[in-house]
Amino acid sequence: MVFTLRTLATAFLFLLTLASVIPAQEIDVSSLEKIGPVTGFTKTEKGITLNCRDSSQVQLTVLAPDLVRVRASFTKAIPARDHSWAIAKENWATPQWTVTESAEVVTIATSELEVVVHRSPLLIDFRDARTHQTINADQQPMAYDGKGILQKIQFDPAAGMFVAAAKKLGFEEHFYGLGEKAARLDKRRGFFVNWNSDTPGYTEGRDPIYQTIPFYIGLQNGAAYGIFFDNSYRSYFEFGRWSQERIWFGAEGGELNYYLFYGPSIKKILGRYADLTGHMPMTPLWSLGVQQCRYSYYPESVVEEVVRQYRERELPLDVIYLDIHYMNGYRVFTFDPSRFPDPKGLIERLDKQGVKTVVIVDPGVKYQPSSPLTISRGRASPNPELDRQDQRYYVFDQGTENNYFQRRKNGQLFIPRVWPGDSVFVDFTLPDARRWWGDLHRAYTDNGVAGIWNDMNEPADFIDQTGKNQIDVVSYDEGENSTHAKNRNVFALLMSRATYEGLAQLQPERRPFVVTRAAYAGIQRYSTMWTGDSNSTWDSLALNVPMFTTLGLSGEPFVGSDVGGFIGRANGELLVRSYQIGFLAPFFRNHHAIDGYDQEPWRFGKYYEDIIRKYLKLRYQLLPFLYTTLEAAHRTGVPLFRPLMLNYQDDSNTYNLDDQFMIGDDLLVAPIVKPDLTSRLVYLPKGIWYDFWTNKKYDGDKMIRVDAPLETVPMFVRGGAVIPMGPEMRHVGERPFDPITFAIYPDEKGFASATLYEDDGNSLAYQRRGFRRTKLEVRHVAQAYVVKTSAPEGDYKPGARNFVFLIKPMATAKTVSVADEGTARAIEIRY
Repeated sequence: MVFTLRTLATAFLFLLTLASVIPAQEIDVSSLEKIGPVTGFTKTEKGITLNCRDSSQVQLTVLAPDLVRVRASFTKAIPARDHSWAIAKENWATPQWTVTESAEVVTIATSELEVVVHRSPLLIDFRDARTHQTINADQQPMAYDGKGILQKIQFDPAAGMFVAAAKKLGFEEHFYGLGEKAARLDKRRGFFVNWNSDTPGYTEGRDPIYQTIPFYIGLQNGAAYGIFFDNSYRSYFEFGRWSQERIWFGAEGGELNYYLFYGPSIKKILGRYADLTGHMPMTPLWSLGVQQCRYSYYPESVVEEVVRQYRERELPLDVIYLDIHYMNGYRVFTFDPSRFPDPKGLIERLDKQGVKTVVIVDPGVKYQPSSPLTISRGRASPNPELDRQDQRYYVFDQGTENNYFQRRKNGQLFIPRVWPGDSVFVDFTLPDARRWWGDLHRAYTDNGVAGIWNDMNEPADFIDQTGKNQIDVVSYDEGENSTHAKNRNVFALLMSRATYEGLAQLQPERRPFVVTRAAYAGIQRYSTMWTGDSNSTWDSLALNVPMFTTLGLSGEPFVGSDVGGFIGRANGELLVRSYQIGFLAPFFRNHHAIDGYDQEPWRFGKYYEDIIRKYLKLRYQLLPFLYTTLEAAHRTGVPLFRPLMLNYQDDSNTYNLDDQFMIGDDLLVAPIVKPDLTSRLVYLPKGIWYDFWTNKKYDGDKMIRVDAPLETVPMFVRGGAVIPMGPEMRHVGERPFDPITFAIYPDEKGFASATLYEDDGNSLAYQRRGFRRTKLEVRHVAQAYVVKTSAPEGDYKPGARNFVFLIKPMATAKTVSVADEGTARAIEIRY
């Protein structure tokens, strides 16, 4: 009955969030007041400030040759306070730039970009400095709601004034990004709202959902630009939904503050976006392993049985999760004394089997005031997480004593309702509160927990999912004492930051592993993510590819979903097809709801289990390739899981292709996302391609039909690629990566190349050259292939092992095995 009521409550709250969606046609940015003409400007070392007739100011700051910031203040001077939780890099080495003016325009020029400001009306064009072609241009002057005509749609009209920028819509312009959206890859003709929302069971078109990433990429005629609208208020992006002339973005408060990135390469834009908002740190290698979860596995005997079944069935596994039922009465930073009486012992037993433990930590702290009579005057417990908690709850007591919890404007504690019932939320904008929250994770690290899963951090509130119950909640916000309208969308970012920094402080030589549901721009600095409470349906499965690729185009490289779906009932076919996508996503976890049918790999019979085992084992064989590609994402900002258009930006056939994806530059996958299909069309871009399973060779730049029985997901390797692969293993660390097999797929000229990245997979030594990067090239010479390996870069020593070089597409595969001597060398493979 409890779960039935909970399901009904969730459905009701979901309907409330639907009711709060703002129709695009209700916002007419052309009716807003426009910024005044330019009357003059002043120049500084880093840019210029435009002064306007209506006392407005616009600041143009040159951060890099391909990056300019636009910051506007309407009818008043730009304020001195300039703070963003999203920005990682604030001090940029100013590049060479010039400013020139005429009676009509003021022009800033770098080696890559021209910013042309028309004086009257004030319109900004961004142009390629070499070709002088316009890449992005204002359709109308920047606008603001000085008369309050949009207050009826604002979450909190008292918190700010609506601001907006409108851009010209190109006839062939495509739009990508905006983070987590239940939508197709190309956002052209779409309208999107950013307001972090708990939306279980979302379907295509439901918006907003869990995250806010106000960053998008525009692509036209093969050239790309990016815009990051750094504004944490509820924001809107309309990509030509109701206009043939313009797109626009705006927010319900705050500044009109955006960054313009110029490519023309999308990969270059992603690298610069990572420079600005932060690069993803390397996660532990085990985080790329198979992960299993359920809401919830309990008691501890059930957890051990799940792991036992994985091992007995020869199914690889690296991680098991504990959902909310491990806690004592849903109190975070505690363990239930009856279900988990010895968490350290349990976790040690799992660890001996090569399985790490990750626990869920929600933001809701149980509201449990302690009377003076129940407050112990003796020495504090050395392990308060194991205490009974019924008389006093140490987390609530500490937070209350230090005034770390959110309060309303009237000074009263804000008391939402989540899993513990009446609860409180931490004000994560307080530096001391973040440190305290991070330190609380000792309750987990001391017991051997390997990672933290932050859930419910939109933040969800069972009283009201729209946020209205929190409208008067005040956050410190660097001394601004701002309200929920500004802070909702950054709540999860700051919670993840507190978690990450706490783990880093408690275990300074271990890489933190954090998973989050909600987020704001910059989240990649602190956390991986998954796509929330999806459905066990084919429609939901089809969303995996565009959602994963869109997140990658939005600066979040480490992504995944609940394999099999979270809500509803899967079947064997759906589960297999879900694994055939998930086994190549960075975050690879099977997870399901408490009231749903079990969906561990063996639940639908041996036939389906055997197919799933095949892909789990292949996942581990591909770890050298996946880890190398993940390190490139860390270093460059270019994701592992990619849409084809990212690798083939000049090929318009890829611009809205969202049922295929690529892993890195080299592996193309065309999954089945509908039932009862055993073949499908696959688009192969220009070049040579090889079927991963049969080695059959195809010429690209065409559509082909391929067989796809349930046992097989269509996969193709780019001609010119080398795929490094390791041995089968049941978990990371079970055995060394020995041998490493380099599967070579020559292009039409007989050439192939690759890089292999390695480190210890756990420590921060990779930041101090504790890595090994080996490059190799393969050339066809007469009746042989010659493989040249470079002298490795870095100081990491993997130990003695063998390299195997395998020419895959030959009628009889040719193989040579040599000892890895850690030096430059040439190996000849004759045929």
